[in-house]
Amino acid sequence: MADGFKRRTPSRWGEGGALRDEILAAAARLLTESGREGDLSLRAVAREVGISAPSIYLHFADRAELVATVTQRAYERLAAELREAREREAPNGPRAGLQAMTRRYCQLALDNPKLYRLMFGIERTVRSREEMASHPLFLVSQVWLEAVAACRGDGGEGRDEKRAGDMEGEGRDDQRVAWLLWFSLHGVVAMAMSTPFETDRHAMQEMADDLLELALAG
Repeated sequence: MADGFKRRTPSRWGEGGALRDEILAAAARLLTESGREGDLSLRAVAREVGISAPSIYLHFADRAELVATVTQRAYERLAAELREAREREAPNGPRAGLQAMTRRYCQLALDNPKLYRLMFGIERTVRSREEMASHPLFLVSQVWLEAVAACRGDGGEGRDEKRAGDMEGEGRDDQRVAWLLWFSLHGVVAMAMSTPFETDRHAMQEMADDLLELALAG
């Protein structure tokens, strides 16, 4: 056995889920450390967990499936956090809900830089365009779209009175606004993370509010 290898205590019957979670956590750590999906090896993941490399194949078919699962979990967590922030402010109206989302997005990124890097900072293996629609990135995109559509009065009310062409046009416009807001927030967060200064969170919150106003006014 190679130096530095620490064998994991074998799981008891019925504890396979715990090992699977450990494999996913180890893969996430190694991905954020290397910054490149292509540098991740199943052997390194196995060493990190303390198991033999073939044991990983009991839970994941290959590296691609392992990376896809790690990514899926990260985006699902972000989408759930954003929806929760919106729902808490829902009684105060759709704009308040969207504002809560923008602020929560910035807070999550700053509080969890490694998780954020895992989603947006890793150099990915290029996927085919056919695989694009199934990428978990669209889970988060849908959350932004729903919140923006509600603010712009396109959350479903009065749709029966509109022509189909009008609804399709408004839907595309809502998507444009949602992406404009999200991508702009990402730029602000990425800049804050890349500078060697402590982030002024209050200033970032104000900037997020400004971006929201600009996006909805456009």
